[in-house]
Amino acid sequence: MIQERHITVRKTARYFVLEPDQCPTTAVLYVMHGYRQLGQYFIKQFQALADLGIKVIAPEGLHRFYIEGYSGRVGASWMTKESRETDIVDYINYLEDLHASLEDELSGMPVHLMGFSQGGPTACRWFAASNTRFASLVLYATVFPNDFDFEIQEERLKETACLIAFGDSDQFASESTIEEKVTWMKEKGVKLRLLRFIGGHEIKSEVLVRIWKEISEN
Repeated sequence: MIQERHITVRKTARYFVLEPDQCPTTAVLYVMHGYRQLGQYFIKQFQALADLGIKVIAPEGLHRFYIEGYSGRVGASWMTKESRETDIVDYINYLEDLHASLEDELSGMPVHLMGFSQGGPTACRWFAASNTRFASLVLYATVFPNDFDFEIQEERLKETACLIAFGDSDQFASESTIEEKVTWMKEKGVKLRLLRFIGGHEIKSEVLVRIWKEISEN
């Protein structure tokens, strides 16, 4: 008889920090990368926000793999369908531990949270599980996961600036899909802003600046 068993082990996780160097730091933004991305490259796309005085922190998913074959480029993932529940628990614990280790460094600054693509559900689940007060929750080219409990999170969502951004040529989301998902979220009572831009499934500096302006005005 085959039995599935689990054991909790120690694992070293890595994360990357992009510091403002031309102006004082006024806020911190956690950014969750998408599938097959690495934190060290993902975070470079947020220089426009660092130039505005935002400290950007990019945790990297705990699972790394070769993108094609057995060598070459490496990517990371937050989870797959295999052992899904334990992977979610693991990355939430990881993100909680990371934030706790940085609390003194981040003291007094508003904390914002953004997820791109696969990083969106990751950000949402961390938001739901954490006691951290996030000033905003931004979903870039992604939406809330189906398992998100909107009823339990109702009051917190009311206190949080929620924004969703989608390009007009996103290869993973048709216009009908975007409309359907936005309608679904609004039916769940989420007061969100929808930001559209010209482009595909990609991080764009000018879009990040627009997003920051939107959530800052909330």
